[in-house]
Amino acid sequence: MRGFDPEFRNLPDYILKITARIWEGRQVGAIRRFYAENGPVRSPTGIVTGAEKVVAATLATMAEFPDRRLLGEDVVWTGDEQSGFLSSHRILSVATHLGDGAYGAATGRKVRYRVLADCVARENKITEEWLIRDQGAIARCLGKTPQAMARAQIEAGSGGFFLPENDAPCEWTPVVEKTGPAADYARTWTRIWTEKDLSAVAEGYHHAAILEGPGGKTHDGCAGAERFHLGWMAPFPAATFRVEHLFALTEPNRDARVAMRWSIRGTHSGPGEFGAPSGAEVYVMGVSHARMVDGKIAAEWALADEVAVWKQILAAQ
Repeated sequence: MRGFDPEFRNLPDYILKITARIWEGRQVGAIRRFYAENGPVRSPTGIVTGAEKVVAATLATMAEFPDRRLLGEDVVWTGDEQSGFLSSHRILSVATHLGDGAYGAATGRKVRYRVLADCVARENKITEEWLIRDQGAIARCLGKTPQAMARAQIEAGSGGFFLPENDAPCEWTPVVEKTGPAADYARTWTRIWTEKDLSAVAEGYHHAAILEGPGGKTHDGCAGAERFHLGWMAPFPAATFRVEHLFALTEPNRDARVAMRWSIRGTHSGPGEFGAPSGAEVYVMGVSHARMVDGKIAAEWALADEVAVWKQILAAQ
């Protein structure tokens, strides 16, 4: 890859190797080499700008979870050397809560949760990132509810959350593919969320589909997929659904893999997993991966941050 160190064969090799070098290899200072000096890292809890802040956040996480391992499950990507690359990296993270930190006093409990990180890479550096950590799963592993974790973080002075109007302009031109497996995937979500057409679940999901959702929850088959979507739609019945980027990776002898970053925005006006309707205005940043077979979703990993949603609801009370 032109402009990248010769050790990297392709973009997935670059993403997986620098992640392993920083975390398992403990070369935290390598962040300064591989992250742009003023690049934004956006997450549901706010924006961190610049390599030095990424270094600080990484050290804090290592101190709280010193045995954390990042198991790279997949890298879906698009782009080229001239315009830059966009990767969507799915990670299974396992660790033990051995230090005090953002999640409170050390509990000694094991945690298992997913992370989805979308990165723009140019000239050997990550220049922009969207990072979603499944804090709902972390909360449950630590014996808490997402609501209780959100309240504790607010009381500790870390009650921030991301809103797009506070964001800097994105340098990466969004890719939204209009045909092929990516379009098939987005069409199912759009029918469900925008048209409120739940018949799209049976038409768009394989009957034996497996969906790994927020909170470390697994949903099986079309019935499970419908429960997942209803669980997030019912609290925000009039929410606006938006596809932020969308692309597919097709490779020989493999099912097509799709990455989609999406958002929902609306009023907390319905009952459900986020308690009684509060009237709070809520913004949800989400990222999904899907494996597509014959135009249908055979496997899916959908991630949003329940704790960040609760912060917005509690802040409005």
